[in-house]
Amino acid sequence: MAQHFDIEKHLREDLEFSAPSPDFSKKVMGAIEGMRIAPPSRTYINKKVVYGFGLFFLLLIAAAVVWALVSFNWSAAGKFVYAVELSKLNPSQYINHKTLNSQLFLNILLGLIFLDKYFLKRSLH
Repeated sequence: MAQHFDIEKHLREDLEFSAPSPDFSKKVMGAIEGMRIAPPSRTYINKKVVYGFGLFFLLLIAAAVVWALVSFNWSAAGKFVYAVELSKLNPSQYINHKTLNSQLFLNILLGLIFLDKYFLKRSLH
């Protein structure tokens, strides 16, 4: 097994890497210079398919709006009644130790996600 590593080591030492000749680089760059790169989206994206998806989602949104308008109770318009009397509202029954801890946990989690994205963006530049 060690013999294989020795052969590989000798092969690596014997190989010399050199840059290609300037003439070769000039020929390659000249060949590339004459080419024109076509926009790839024109070749493989069918516009009819894109328009079809757009139309489908527009119809879906329109159907949801029509359904919401049809199912709305128009006779109740203008009669606004508070479901909860604000004078009898007791916020201490909703804001307790458990809700404060969950809010704190959520804020810490969002802060860590923000810091991760910030440092990742900073390290890429």
